[in-house]
Amino acid sequence: MIPPPPSLRAKTYDEGIARLRTIMDRDDERIAVGARTALYVHGARTPWSVVLFHGLTNHPGQFIDFAPQLYVLGVNVVVPRMPLHGYADRMTDALAGLTAEMLVAAAYESLDAAAGLGDRVAVLGISMGGLLCAHIAQYRADVDKSVPVAPDFGLLGLSRELTDCLCWLLLRLPNMFLWWDPRVKEAQRPATAYPRFATHALMQTLRIGNAVSAAARTVPAAAQQIVTAVNPLDPAVNNHETYETVESWRRLRASGVDYDELSGLPKNHDIIDPDNPLARTDIVYPKLIELLTRTP
Repeated sequence: MIPPPPSLRAKTYDEGIARLRTIMDRDDERIAVGARTALYVHGARTPWSVVLFHGLTNHPGQFIDFAPQLYVLGVNVVVPRMPLHGYADRMTDALAGLTAEMLVAAAYESLDAAAGLGDRVAVLGISMGGLLCAHIAQYRADVDKSVPVAPDFGLLGLSRELTDCLCWLLLRLPNMFLWWDPRVKEAQRPATAYPRFATHALMQTLRIGNAVSAAARTVPAAAQQIVTAVNPLDPAVNNHETYETVESWRRLRASGVDYDELSGLPKNHDIIDPDNPLARTDIVYPKLIELLTRTP
């Protein structure tokens, strides 16, 4: 179990901005300019605020084209940099120290700050960020909408049982850094991501998924609306495990839980970043905006 931190919602716009400035002050000279926590705000409280969570080894630049599209719709948007991500040195070994608890704490801190920026608050995240949205969906009744995108509840085509065994094993073996694509190594795109990942860091994200899946079987999800979006041809995650978690949510509540398959996409996991050569953002962005704005 990875319990949620206490809810400490900002009560006003000014309080939310002050908290976010504190978060932004952590982005020192080690952090690439485009990788720093980003705000797209209108200077006052808006009907909606949205927090966007990036994926493992990525950074806020993953949403460089998506966040402004929400902003022009009158939304205050927060794109937080998750711990140990976004270093200018893309070959950094910083991710060796990442933990699930660090990620959850950072996500909830950003959420609580963003709550002051809108009358209603939503979260959307991809992959690791999708799991953070799922965690928030499970525990936060004050969140009006959670949109996990391509969450990694299971890796590749592995079952839950095999994924759990892999997680248990790799967390007990020495931490290793592996290339996302050993054919291109550090030339890996998108440039908003480290070209390598730490095996322990990846397993820490799976700990979040495991914790949410277990809780979902016995405790109703708290968020007002949950819309999970997946690419049916995603080669990196097991959509069946994601669907099973969604079904657990559905069994324990009468409404407010949806599962959407995004059609027309190639085999690709990062469907958000415009620098990903396979990202069909012309299809994905309008669909995600529709999911964020859809009423129950």
